[in-house]
Amino acid sequence: MIPSLMPSWILAVTEPVAETMEILEDSEEGDLFAKVLDSNLVNIAIILTLLFILGRKVVGEALAKRRESILEELQQAEQRKQEAIERLADQQQKLAQAQQEAERIRQQAEANAEARRRELLEQADREIERLWATAEKDVSTEQERVLKELRLQIVRQALSKVEEELPQHLSDQVQQRLIDQGIQMIAR
Repeated sequence: MIPSLMPSWILAVTEPVAETMEILEDSEEGDLFAKVLDSNLVNIAIILTLLFILGRKVVGEALAKRRESILEELQQAEQRKQEAIERLADQQQKLAQAQQEAERIRQQAEANAEARRRELLEQADREIERLWATAEKDVSTEQERVLKELRLQIVRQALSKVEEELPQHLSDQVQQRLIDQGIQMIAR
């Protein structure tokens, strides 16, 4: 075998074995042991070569499958990332719409509050005007009532005074003349 094509773990195993073989070949006692070891080394080398050739295929297939599964997982992760980005964009759009709707509602509420405030102020102004008008009317009515009462009282007092003084100033001729004038007024 060519050492450059052998994996490093095979070289690491065969190197100490080769050194041991050289030591045993140098000694005469180890001739038998060296032959046994030599035949075992050949068997080990054959087994290791078979393992390398066959294992490379199995390990290569396992690594290829693992590579494919990793690539598939990466693609799935990329797909999930893309879906998450799309969902995030969708949620951000919904959030922006919700914020616009909230702003619209706030502005509408402010406009409604301002309109209601103006309406209440106008209603209060109308109520004040109505109260003033009612008060003026009540004052005017009360003044008229007071004036009527005063006139009536004055008339009563005047009549009372006239009744007291009339018999003293009234002669029969004046009485007859007043009666005639009253009859003429009624006749008309």
